[in-house]
Amino acid sequence: MMADEKKVFSHPLTLRDHMAIAMVKDMNFKPTFEELDGIFVQLGAGHKLIKGWQNLDYPEWDAADGLPYLDNEVSGIASYHTLDHIDKPIPLLAEIQRVLKPGGWFVNIVPHYDSELWHADLTHVSQFAADTWRNIFSTRHYDHAAVEGHTEWRFGIEFNMILGFTERNTVLVTKLVKQ
Repeated sequence: MMADEKKVFSHPLTLRDHMAIAMVKDMNFKPTFEELDGIFVQLGAGHKLIKGWQNLDYPEWDAADGLPYLDNEVSGIASYHTLDHIDKPIPLLAEIQRVLKPGGWFVNIVPHYDSELWHADLTHVSQFAADTWRNIFSTRHYDHAAVEGHTEWRFGIEFNMILGFTERNTVLVTKLVKQ
């Protein structure tokens, strides 16, 4: 695939589907033709577009400006290799929580902080580890993460695992669900 060539993916239903999009790699799975209701958003789409989704990317969308959706309007959000490029991801995480419906999900796939994948890209600015989400949502870290107008975290961690195609290129795959 050429650097400026776009690849279009089917609506992801499983974490395996999300991994295929994040890694732009054919995972040899059957595409799904099931239509799902609701608004689905991909943050930082780059050259990986998902059919039927709203694919937001810079410069049309800037993470510092928040998300262009009403409270509790979005069913699902995915971010593949995006939050690691955002200097202060916590305000964006608060925005994600704001726009997700109760039961809505956020899938985030980023390089693990200790992987070659993270260190080889000079545009990476935020590091993620297996305990990152637990620390963000814990009371002892909340004061450090406070965002104006944000009162409390309402995310549950449904899935959080370090995965990799090779030992040197590991990613943190997380699915958060709004309670």
